Amino acid sequence: MTDNLIYKSMLNLVTAAIPSAVLAIDTSGIVLQAHMSRHSPQKLRYLLGKNFFKILSIVLGEAIANTMLAAYLQTLNTGKPAELLKLKHTNIRGLCEYFNIHFSYDHSSNCIIVLIHNVTETALIEEEFTCMAEQYETVNRELCVSMSKLDFHLMDIDQAHKKIAALFRITSIVQKTVNEQEVLEEVLDGITREFGYHDVAILLLDGSTNELKLRASRGNANSTLRIPMGQGITGYAALHRELVHVDDVGVDSRYIGVNSNASQEVAVPLIVNEQVLGVLNIEVSRERMIQPYDLDLLRSISSQIAITIAHAKHVANVEQQAITDAMTGLYNYRYFRTLLRQEMKRAARYIRPLALFMIDIDFFKHYNDHNGHVMGDKVLSMVAALIKRVCRDTDHVFRYGGEEFVVLLPETTVNEAHAIAERVRENIYAASFPNSQSQPQGLLTVSIGIAGFPASAKADLELVDCADNALYMAKKTRNATCIYPGTKAL
Repeated sequence: MTDNLIYKSMLNLVTAAIPSAVLAIDTSGIVLQAHMSRHSPQKLRYLLGKNFFKILSIVLGEAIANTMLAAYLQTLNTGKPAELLKLKHTNIRGLCEYFNIHFSYDHSSNCIIVLIHNVTETALIEEEFTCMAEQYETVNRELCVSMSKLDFHLMDIDQAHKKIAALFRITSIVQKTVNEQEVLEEVLDGITREFGYHDVAILLLDGSTNELKLRASRGNANSTLRIPMGQGITGYAALHRELVHVDDVGVDSRYIGVNSNASQEVAVPLIVNEQVLGVLNIEVSRERMIQPYDLDLLRSISSQIAITIAHAKHVANVEQQAITDAMTGLYNYRYFRTLLRQEMKRAARYIRPLALFMIDIDFFKHYNDHNGHVMGDKVLSMVAALIKRVCRDTDHVFRYGGEEFVVLLPETTVNEAHAIAERVRENIYAASFPNSQSQPQGLLTVSIGIAGFPASAKADLELVDCADNALYMAKKTRNATCIYPGTKAL
């Protein structure tokens, strides 16, 4: 193997393992060579011979392009490496992406080597840990203040130690997991066990309806309970962002009666960074009296609960970003591989059908060449939305790469998948896309290849290969769907 082939293999391995791009730019800013994660050399040909910084202006905006141009010129003029760390870019979906970019001058070829490394996931996790550290420090200070203000004259020393120890056990419980529902369940288990409250509920704010929705409870509670902001004792506490303690719910008109044994109610808003996440609600019977130190402890616990819920939501959002294609909002290729393996194992174990079809936009390069990549990106998003709308809730839609999409259909035969694929093709054929009349067929169309397990293939990669071959056959006529020829009738 020649040195060039070895170096090319090494580059391909690096870009396959790390989300990155490696480009060679000549002294006038023209792209000479390009290697990019999940992009074949054929798909990167359109970059070669193009002005690198004009491409950056279109994709990332002029500000970032100018910053990178300055670093490029510094390397070109001095011959010394330059780097840009955590360069921030907001994509068309409003999500932040971060890149580390390194420039190095290669004297032997008289060109600049550029390494662009996508460090979005690492940067988001660093920001999250920094934010959480600050929040936990604030909570711990509040906890110390609350503990110092406890009126030990209202209870004996033994009772005070029990309460404080219970508070620390609660705060340790909510740090065990970042799953939102698990956090809620752990919190309620801890409150009932440590403090002896039996009717406890956590309601979270639904921003779309401005209602508090019951998410977890112990004791007497209606699982479908939804309380508008401002209504009831719970809604009042959320709206006014303050703890509400009602000594006698029987004489308070705000009380929403769900527990006939309730005598008192405490509603504590869960707030993080001035944002109301929900309410911790506790109801007690006449046999128990709520003391001031109980309220202080609930305030401290509510702060910790709110921070942990916010953390769980953020982690869920980061995890969702990691499996989502930023441009189309569909699942990405990495998640496709993961879910395909899972669904294939499940289908094989329970002897159930599994179908897959691949979609390719016809003459998409022609569309990009005539309308530009910005308009091409818009069409990709429109096609993705149409596919998602036509497919069923049980189907999984992914962006495979470039102008290709893939749909995974559990519990679906090849014939059933063909009917769905035809609906996708017909909907796209009938849809109106910007400047689609410039396409060779006068309309924007797609070709679709279909395969299934066990009718076409027995393994996950074989299933993808069969669908890809069927797609190749469909592309011969365009605007067509094709089932893999080797598919057996089941």
